[in-house]
Amino acid sequence: MRPAADRMPAGGTAVASVQPWRWPAALVALAALALAAGGLRLARSPHEGLDTARGALGAALFAEGADAPLRLLGPAARLPLPEAPKPVEMVIAVPPQPSATQAPAAAPPATAPAAVQAASPQAAAAACERLLKRLPTISAKDCAATHLAESGAFSVQGTPLYWRDVLPPKASGPGAKAAGPAERPLRVLVVGAMHGDELTAAALAMRWIELAQDGAVASRQPVHWRFIPVLNPDGLLARKPTRVNAHGVDLNRNFPTPNWERDAPIYWDKRTRRDPRRWPGPTPLSEPESRFLHTQMDTDFKPDLVVSIHAPYGVLDYDGPLPPPNRLGQLRLDQLGIFPGSLGHYGSVRQGMPVVTIELKHELHMPDDGQVLQMWRDLLRWMDNNLADAPARNAH
Repeated sequence: MRPAADRMPAGGTAVASVQPWRWPAALVALAALALAAGGLRLARSPHEGLDTARGALGAALFAEGADAPLRLLGPAARLPLPEAPKPVEMVIAVPPQPSATQAPAAAPPATAPAAVQAASPQAAAAACERLLKRLPTISAKDCAATHLAESGAFSVQGTPLYWRDVLPPKASGPGAKAAGPAERPLRVLVVGAMHGDELTAAALAMRWIELAQDGAVASRQPVHWRFIPVLNPDGLLARKPTRVNAHGVDLNRNFPTPNWERDAPIYWDKRTRRDPRRWPGPTPLSEPESRFLHTQMDTDFKPDLVVSIHAPYGVLDYDGPLPPPNRLGQLRLDQLGIFPGSLGHYGSVRQGMPVVTIELKHELHMPDDGQVLQMWRDLLRWMDNNLADAPARNAH
């Protein structure tokens, strides 16, 4: 029990006088409080710096994605915002599976005609009005001359997926032969802008439509060309073009390659560290754009060759059973490997068809006209040397 002088009086009011021996203890207590306050301030400083860094990094992440999947998805199925990074490693939220509320795409026609008819001038003008602003070096006149037509399939946001067929001429120059009544021509499918931020991929496909129509530089064998210059229009036309489609899916990881359900999520998680630009989607062919292309390859068009145009690695990639082309223009062969869900992997392994993947050097700046033509010439030369018997071999 403390001495009587240290106790509270009966009324509950503290004693006004303090014994002399209590002053040192009071000073010690005050000093301890002051040190504690200073310690708290010092301890807060690193956290304040971390919060500032988090805010800056978060702002950068959100600015990058604000007009990519986030702007496109809508409130019912929005990708979660990236989590604030930890001091050592950054954690990015897993994108959600597509919601039933998201707009479905119209299915492509069950059967495709032998050749897609060129669009009317009005329809072609509407296509160009929509796409032209994202097609480097393509003029309004050039675009109109391609006569793009609606395929009947649509993107996530309801944008038409345009295509153009170019039939073989009766003759293709010296030594050329025309397709006989019972002989089908070689079928070549050219796909551009599978990734919406690769603008030059779409522009090169458009330039090649002009070359195919002109016929001045043509294969020695009859060729039925089918061009899909913009497979991912939602990504291409976003305020800031995006690699992924409007569901946040990388279409070039969404094809049904062997063991997709196991390999694609593992690759995305471990190799890309959950990079949202490379999310393969919840299931193979979950996206209307990849389903449309799959239908062309599997049932409708059944090409003998697929040419997929990308950027910006500046190389030539190849998957398939035939000897690869060594170069197209300035692009030299550099096979990049196999990726779960990729078009090249699917086409070569599941369909047994050659897939030539062109990686232009830049996604915004087109190669010059000479290189555009040289790549076309080199492709035709490789086709003549390696695919002469493909129509008979692949007759369905």
